[in-house]
Amino acid sequence: MKCRRFKWGLFGLVVLLGLFGGWHGIAHATTSKPTNFTAVPLLPKNQLTKQADYYDLHVTPGTTQVLKLAVSNPGSTSRTLKVIPINATTADAGNAVYIPSNRTDASAQTTFTKMTTPAVTITLAPHQGKTVTFRTKIPSGGFRGQVLGGLFVTDVKATVPKPQKHSQNFRLDNRYAEVTAVSLWCHPKQVMPIHLKLAAVKVGLQGDQPMVFAKIRNLTPLLFGELKIKARVIQDQTGKQVTTQTLKAGSMAPNSWFNYGVTLGSKTLAAGRYTLKLHLTSGKRTWNFNQHFRLSAQRTREHNTTVKAVKQPVNWWLWIILAILALLLLITGAYWLGKRRTRS
Repeated sequence: MKCRRFKWGLFGLVVLLGLFGGWHGIAHATTSKPTNFTAVPLLPKNQLTKQADYYDLHVTPGTTQVLKLAVSNPGSTSRTLKVIPINATTADAGNAVYIPSNRTDASAQTTFTKMTTPAVTITLAPHQGKTVTFRTKIPSGGFRGQVLGGLFVTDVKATVPKPQKHSQNFRLDNRYAEVTAVSLWCHPKQVMPIHLKLAAVKVGLQGDQPMVFAKIRNLTPLLFGELKIKARVIQDQTGKQVTTQTLKAGSMAPNSWFNYGVTLGSKTLAAGRYTLKLHLTSGKRTWNFNQHFRLSAQRTREHNTTVKAVKQPVNWWLWIILAILALLLLITGAYWLGKRRTRS
């Protein structure tokens, strides 16, 4: 797959989809090209994918990897930019993303931000360019699999929203931003099975709507894609299926997690015990998870209120009465007009 540099558009959100687990390939997302600045990686000699325009590096334990990014301002006004090292994470939509985030998973040996020097702020005069340098210190014992992150470039005049603890909603207001991926390998040919875990299932609110949230963890230090999820909610007392939901083209960053939200369907429910069944696939890999959860009386009322507001039952007696009244009015009006014409 041809790799391109990841670009973020105005009012946009860059989503990076990983299609090949365990390979060096990084999938891409394309948006409108930034016009207020450019960022080009200066690839070192230990680059694995020679024609890629992102860092895909074979690093050595105990060494310091130098990353250089050429940033330029083609405009006619000065611009202040901030270059931020970030970790690749998985958004709640079920896709690997490269955005500023405090979302981490305890299974990671290390992360790109832990190994790399802090963010850098630079001011560029019109038509000026500078090279920004970061240093990534590789642990003496190395690391397994893949460490995945990026260099996120943004205009400091636009405030970057603080990431929420349980959400990765992110907006780019009145500016462009651009991110260049950084993929690091101590053992590029190392093969690993993908290990997924269902960490927790709970009922929460998304807006005013109760949903079942399943926290899915990727415990493997590898990006993988082609993720499909089929979720079913079963009422334990009756054994009936309440709702079903699918995710067709997901991906997960190395050592990351996301909350997969499942709606409770369009019918009224009773409080009690339910089971969430998840069937996940990625290529030939398959995972199945089942976990019970309890729908409280409060959440049941909230769900049923929403369902009734969306789909009110038809009151046929009311419509019949209205139809009879309308018919009587028509008959009365016709009789009155006929009598008046007779008198005339």
